[in-house]
Amino acid sequence: MNQHVKDFIKVLDSIKPSKNRYEVFSDWLIMSAASLYAPWKKCQKTENEYLEIANQYTKEEIDKHGDLLAITVNALEDEEQDFLGDVFTQTELTNSRTGQFFTPYHVSYMMAEITIGDPMPPLKGKLLRINEPCCGAGGMMIASIAVLKKRGFNYQQDAYFIGQDIDARCARMAYIQLSLLAAPAVIICGNTLTLEVYWERETIGFHMAGTKFRLRAEAMLDFIANTNIQKDEELSAPETIITLPPSGNFTQGELFL
Repeated sequence: MNQHVKDFIKVLDSIKPSKNRYEVFSDWLIMSAASLYAPWKKCQKTENEYLEIANQYTKEEIDKHGDLLAITVNALEDEEQDFLGDVFTQTELTNSRTGQFFTPYHVSYMMAEITIGDPMPPLKGKLLRINEPCCGAGGMMIASIAVLKKRGFNYQQDAYFIGQDIDARCARMAYIQLSLLAAPAVIICGNTLTLEVYWERETIGFHMAGTKFRLRAEAMLDFIANTNIQKDEELSAPETIITLPPSGNFTQGELFL
């Protein structure tokens, strides 16, 4: 257990004795995810979620919630890692009854290296799309970020991450970590198998990189190419999508080149 995890757990357990660890951590996830989304998105619904939880705590306790976010920032600044996934596992907050298990980060990193490949697939000006259909706290996507940086690839400008999980706590952990890493991402809380979507949020990195407009431009160029209006090979280059495996049963996944 690294020092950041120890510090996080120590502060977490000191916030509100009348609530158990599970409740306090869940409250922190709601408030932290909301604070990283509502201010720039101007989303009143998300702001109301924050206020509903914040009203249950004193000012001193809210400050400690802020300390938890600061610890998370410092941990991710030190190195790319599935920090909140590690906290979640170390505090035994995973749902063992549903078989919830987080892939160890070093395994996620190995899988990301194999899936992304070296050399990387040619993008021809298009976004690299990385899809994690059962994302947990975002460990696989964070490992992908580390591999992309190692390859000299600007993931904050030229990648697009899509993470989905049925557990709202996991979706919020992924949202917090991908937001702090300035990754252009959309995190979805929903059922990958039934396609039900409970909520979805884009990160500030998605907004700052202009990902929405690039996706629209790519769709337009693909439409032009597919209707034979434009024959240029550069414009008709297919998108590159990497689907990361959701569990230890690793396959190459989907890699469309």
